Amino acid sequence: MTQATAPKPLPTDAAAPGVLTTTDSVSSDLAESKRAPSLLSSYITLSKPRITLMVVVTVWVGFMFGAGAGGWGWLALGSTLIGAALSCMGASVLNQVYERDTDAKMKRTEDRPMPTGRVSVLAGWAYGFTLSIVGVGLLGLMTSWLAAGVSALTIISYAVMYTPMKRTTHMATVVGAVPGALPPVLGYSAASGTIGVEACLLFAVMFVWQLPHTLAIYWLYRDDFAKAGFPMLPVIDPSGSYTFRQILIGSLLLLPLGLTPTLFGISGLVYFATAFACGLLMLGCSLSLAAEPTRARARGLFFASLVYLPVVLVVMLVDRI
Repeated sequence: MTQATAPKPLPTDAAAPGVLTTTDSVSSDLAESKRAPSLLSSYITLSKPRITLMVVVTVWVGFMFGAGAGGWGWLALGSTLIGAALSCMGASVLNQVYERDTDAKMKRTEDRPMPTGRVSVLAGWAYGFTLSIVGVGLLGLMTSWLAAGVSALTIISYAVMYTPMKRTTHMATVVGAVPGALPPVLGYSAASGTIGVEACLLFAVMFVWQLPHTLAIYWLYRDDFAKAGFPMLPVIDPSGSYTFRQILIGSLLLLPLGLTPTLFGISGLVYFATAFACGLLMLGCSLSLAAEPTRARARGLFFASLVYLPVVLVVMLVDRI
């Protein structure tokens, strides 16, 4: 006699054909939300909101210096910050659309919207160009065309010059420091319609600050950059000797450069003491990394650089003469 075979239980997500239980629906929705962020969140991620926030702060500092004793209006300030934010977001999007293939090869960027396909290439280009054009146009119409020109230069130097250069030479780091240092110049020119001494000093401080800041990041993620084929300095300098030398040079230059606003009569002694202390912090972390090149010390330099910039810029503004 043939023994009856017990039917195999159905999978939990198939209790009956075409039917999904409430519990299964919730579990499925949660799993789906983890696997695939919403389209809105993908577009927000593309715009790099944290970097945009830092850029907006530096634009604000430049604007306040540009306004000087002549006063300023909320409309001008708002237009400047919004225009700068849109321009920054546009440049970030264009950068990620261009680098979608290399981003897919790196652990820290493989989940970005472009390499995962959550945003199409055509949509990415359209999004980036729209943000950039609207941002530059808003600055030109509401503040000054000089500010719009600085914004356009920032986008071009970042998305058109720096981004492709990363694939061919480690000197891209120096070129990339230019768009990173232009935001306070943008703010200054939006408020005053000119580019004064304060704007030039802000540019110089931010330009030099970026060298140890960026090289610390590259050292932390050198294996990722090597996988993607980027010839960053820490990639082509495995021992790190040349990399650490450049970090030290940048930190040594930053220490006296950070004091120049007081020497030029732009800020007071409170700023001088603050900039000196922050400069010593950067230099100390750079020396520590050169002496013992560990991830922990590279991360320490990175965080020290994140402390340096907002503290120095805000105190410079508060303590201006």
